[in-house]
Amino acid sequence: MEYVIDTNVLVDYIIKGSDMHEKAREYLEKVDNGVLPSVVLEELVYVLNRIGLDKKTIDQEITEVLNSYDVLGIGEDEIIQAKDIILQEKHTTFKRFNDKLILSFAKKKDLPLLTFDSDLKKECEACGVKHL
Repeated sequence: MEYVIDTNVLVDYIIKGSDMHEKAREYLEKVDNGVLPSVVLEELVYVLNRIGLDKKTIDQEITEVLNSYDVLGIGEDEIIQAKDIILQEKHTTFKRFNDKLILSFAKKKDLPLLTFDSDLKKECEACGVKHL
């Protein structure tokens, strides 16, 4: 099946010692065609660097992601929709902008979102986006 993949699933898959590593592996095995909004790749690199992986390892992981999934740019429509969602939600700040971009991307592509983020799953349900 085709899915939009969230950053947390990729991070947990890459980090073998992660509590969610096996779950991430199981999820990614279900993916026939994975689609990543470009912001996911940016977040992935940021997280891998922050947790202390060396340049060579991060380079290898970027290459693996590029070889395994379609990375697509975020368009103006997704940016506007993400911004508008934040402005409409009383307690949401722009700290969640990246998540809103990913959600807007999945909605526009009409694809389910593969994520471990429970808040994002709730937002998917509210917006009519399927998730796993």
